[in-house]
Amino acid sequence: MYKILIFIFFYAIIATLQARAQEFYTVPASDSITYQYYLKGDWENLIHAGKESIKHNIDFKWLRQRMGYAYFVKGDYYASQHQYEKALLFDKTDSISLTYLYYCGLYTNNESFARFQARKFPIAMQQRLGLKSLKILNAMDGEYNYKINSNTTRSNPGYYRLGISSQLSYRFNLYQAFSNYAQRIDSARIRQNEYFVLADWSVSSHISLDIAYHYLGTNIADTVTSKYNKRVKRTMNDTTFYPGHLFYTKLSCRQNRVDIAISGSILSYDSILTQQYGIQAGVVLPGRLNIYLRSSLYGLISPNNKKLIFAQSVGAYFFNSLWAEANITLGNLKNYSEMNGLYVYNSDDETTFRTGLSLFWYVTKKITLFGNYNYNKKQTPDINKSATNYNQHSISTGIIWKI
Repeated sequence: MYKILIFIFFYAIIATLQARAQEFYTVPASDSITYQYYLKGDWENLIHAGKESIKHNIDFKWLRQRMGYAYFVKGDYYASQHQYEKALLFDKTDSISLTYLYYCGLYTNNESFARFQARKFPIAMQQRLGLKSLKILNAMDGEYNYKINSNTTRSNPGYYRLGISSQLSYRFNLYQAFSNYAQRIDSARIRQNEYFVLADWSVSSHISLDIAYHYLGTNIADTVTSKYNKRVKRTMNDTTFYPGHLFYTKLSCRQNRVDIAISGSILSYDSILTQQYGIQAGVVLPGRLNIYLRSSLYGLISPNNKKLIFAQSVGAYFFNSLWAEANITLGNLKNYSEMNGLYVYNSDDETTFRTGLSLFWYVTKKITLFGNYNYNKKQTPDINKSATNYNQHSISTGIIWKI
């Protein structure tokens, strides 16, 4: 008999605890508890209580906003973004959620996401934050690159680029760049003038479409030496001109810490048509360093030639204002384009391997300085089976100024 009484006693205790637990996991109880944690600034317990509530199917706007703010204060902007996006499901026009989503986009270097949120702000709020839909001159950037090679028949190439960015609306951005490349190979002087334009359209807060055009104008001027009556006379042949046209498009999706993209391009240069198709995937790992991994695989198709190119990069914040990224690219880069078609490797000397390191220093909110070092394995054209391999070191420096 006593065993039955003991069983009834423990059953009653368990039932009471379960009933009290059910009382705790209600909207009023969860609202009260998380609000108290919010007032105290107890972010860890607020996040824990929020997770427990959601686990028991207790979910509401204020809960998500408080969790989003707790993550924001802790500096976990990706987790904060996730919570505020959940809060928007309850109220799509809530200004608090939209504001923090805007700043989450800025702090995760996702400006298109931030602009997409800003377009929903009331006019008064846009004016208070100094935001404008149209900015003809939104940003400027400049880059200078100098390469040092070990081939005595090649001079050290130089490259510079000047670019401007225009925000035509909160969802549409236009970037234009003018660049120049110069090198001497044997007696030939090579100069390539380039123009690049990229249109970026935010289809949604997470999906964007990029369309670009890149013009390449290559001038090759050769010099010959002729002797007349023991006198040396140098004459220059007519300049040979090779125009090139690259058409590029990319569809990308960035969902919190993960981004994926597919791209395709067609390059017409020196009477050769090269098609390039690629897929890219990246992820930001949890943690204070925000370690970022990105892998890319490209297929290049040209007449009588098909090849694969693999690129891998890894980046991290080592200090609050310093970002470092290492990269490696495997494959023959002849007529390969990268960075949304901004760089095109159309030199006769093929790059067969590349690795390097980039540094970005965020000096102020408006000014970023960057530097890059790359090591390249190069190969001269295979003429009569006499191709020559040589090494090339590339050093770049530049500035980005947000106006």
